[in-house]
Amino acid sequence: SPHAQVNGCFNHSTVNAFPFNNALLKKSKLALGLVLQPYLSDKVQKIPVVPDTVVTRCSRCKTYINPFVQFTAGALQWKCNMCGMENDVPQAFDWDVISQQHADRYARPELNYGCVDFIAPAEYTIRPPQPPVYVFVLDTSYQAIQTGMLAVVADAILASLDRIPNEDGRTKVAFITADNAVGFHALSGNEAEILVVGDLADMYLPRAASELMVNLVESRAAVEDLLQKMKTMYASTHTPANCLGAALQAARKLLSPTGGKIVCFQGSIPNVGDGTIKTKPDTGNKSVLDLPLMSASVPFYKSFAAECTKSQVCADMFILGDAVDVATLNVIPRFTGGQTHVFPGFNATAKPAECLRLKEEVISLLSEQIGLEAVMRTRCSQGIVCHAFFGNCTTRIPDIMALPNVPRDQSYCIELAIEEEIKTQFVHFQTALLYTTCFGERRIRVMNLCLPVTKSISELFASVDQVAMARLLCHQATDKGANGKLRDGRDHLSKQAVDICGAYGKEVLGISSANAQLSVCRPMSLLPLLVLGVLKSPAFQDAPVPVDMRSQSAILLRTLPTTAWLNFVHPNFYSIHNMPQLAGTLDATTGQCIMPPPLHLSSEKIEAHGCYLLEDGQSIYVWIGKHAVPQLCKDLLGVTSINEVTSGQVPMLPHAKSPISERLEKIVKHLQTDRQVTYYPTIYIIREDGDPMLRSRFLSHLIEDRQPTGPTTAGANQQNVSSGMSYFQWLGYIRSKCQ
Repeated sequence: SPHAQVNGCFNHSTVNAFPFNNALLKKSKLALGLVLQPYLSDKVQKIPVVPDTVVTRCSRCKTYINPFVQFTAGALQWKCNMCGMENDVPQAFDWDVISQQHADRYARPELNYGCVDFIAPAEYTIRPPQPPVYVFVLDTSYQAIQTGMLAVVADAILASLDRIPNEDGRTKVAFITADNAVGFHALSGNEAEILVVGDLADMYLPRAASELMVNLVESRAAVEDLLQKMKTMYASTHTPANCLGAALQAARKLLSPTGGKIVCFQGSIPNVGDGTIKTKPDTGNKSVLDLPLMSASVPFYKSFAAECTKSQVCADMFILGDAVDVATLNVIPRFTGGQTHVFPGFNATAKPAECLRLKEEVISLLSEQIGLEAVMRTRCSQGIVCHAFFGNCTTRIPDIMALPNVPRDQSYCIELAIEEEIKTQFVHFQTALLYTTCFGERRIRVMNLCLPVTKSISELFASVDQVAMARLLCHQATDKGANGKLRDGRDHLSKQAVDICGAYGKEVLGISSANAQLSVCRPMSLLPLLVLGVLKSPAFQDAPVPVDMRSQSAILLRTLPTTAWLNFVHPNFYSIHNMPQLAGTLDATTGQCIMPPPLHLSSEKIEAHGCYLLEDGQSIYVWIGKHAVPQLCKDLLGVTSINEVTSGQVPMLPHAKSPISERLEKIVKHLQTDRQVTYYPTIYIIREDGDPMLRSRFLSHLIEDRQPTGPTTAGANQQNVSSGMSYFQWLGYIRSKCQ
């Protein structure tokens, strides 16, 4: 079958030819791993479903039957492609019980497709499939109310009520508020009733769970009434307290019988009861490189996340405002399969663009058709083991990834190790995700990958997938930086890039002279650029970066799906003032927006009279040169001259009635609506001689350029890697270290 191999967007390996033993792998210095995106939205590819509940597995190693097995004994048995065990073929493969006719086994989806969904029979369910349950935890302390977040969040939830997955009408919701006490809302009548529990040390539910957590369809009027009232209900509060820990305990108590999702909105730092976060002590003169990349300041959230995972509860965090400890609050989504959204310096009245972003991200998160109560396991051919797991999940010994929720487009990564020499011609990997759909069906998604085994080092290098390789190195570095110091993570990235390039020169080209040029094979030609992009991201930056911004960047590097990750590490850069005639129009065949040709990420591409667009999936920057002619300013932004352009964040581009403005609007609309992730990119207009902060933020995305913090001499003369290096200096640095 042409579809026997899983589509690369669901599961791809860092190498497409597998080394036959550890010695070959060590010689090449490459990293082995799989990048998994098991639950991509259906827009990417429709997954065939096995209609009957016949799930056929190997009796010894529990591998699911797949396109790579062989039939033996006159086709009465099948030989497992993982362990070689021969198993009986079930009768249902050849005889259809319902129609009482012969069936064609070779028409079955699981024998033709590398990725299929089985509908799980009864023995795969311990309890009835859980309904989608959402408990909203809202911070109502004085600081949070001052940001104006509550009205925006209430509006966003109201706008999402029809989009929350609720095909079978079982979806439930609950609302909990947190200030100096925990506020529950009984929604069983027509009107909401508030019940306050002030005993933070011993949290209990003041009413039956069925009154606090209600069916969305049946209690729709009470829910809408509460959300409308919430916009103004707390306007006069002066309580500086925020008892987040106790409110989370309350939400978990509500959810533990069924499992579900906590969606938490925080606008201040938790300061009473469990989970109180103290302001971090001053680090003195310590360099940023000697501090951990992301360190949680209190252990409460990790133990809370462990409790949540046991009862299939996931938490998503929306963190708003300044000085809210992102690294600590991210611990719960990190271990429960959730998502973290950060809004630094949020203020509803002063930043309308951030209000729009908050609303859009809440709506897309709530309308996601998530997977529930899931476990994921990867089986490998003999001689290969799963060595480490990365992504937002809890790992259970030896190789199970527990996911109370599977968000639509998150990615996970598994590092592989070779334990013994591989004797076969091919190796197989099978990842199975057991999950419940939003409409209450228990399913098993099985993904099969088969790779040839090689004994040749040049074949091994020629098979590298450079994006997956950079991704795995980035995961390893994030872990090293989080468990040790930021310096450890940065050193790992630069050392691996140097080692891989050096190994290629030495082992494949036989280069050993001191002044040889730097050579890498075509499939790895952009690996140094991607590693430099990671080193220049706020997470690994060696220049001072606000702590929460560094944490947010590390979270994105860990969880984004591969296409969005690549866009984040290496942004897209376009010239707008001279884009081709068709750019910004819709393609007649695909209906997609045609983009202008991308430019290299270097300021030498910027002309002083031009207009440019740069986007990394999180923000869209529109740059106007200081010598832009009045006509361009008028056509694009509806102002008469460059002096009237103000730098800053805007909810939408000004509407100027001109063809170029309409085409730019189409491009921006395409970037904001056809996105793969729940993050919503907002627009910044940047005038070249305007706000210096925004200007430097824009220029920091041009990763081929030297930054002001970078060295002024050649890269070959540098002892250590610097985030300020230009791409040319970085290549010089790699070349000098390879010798």
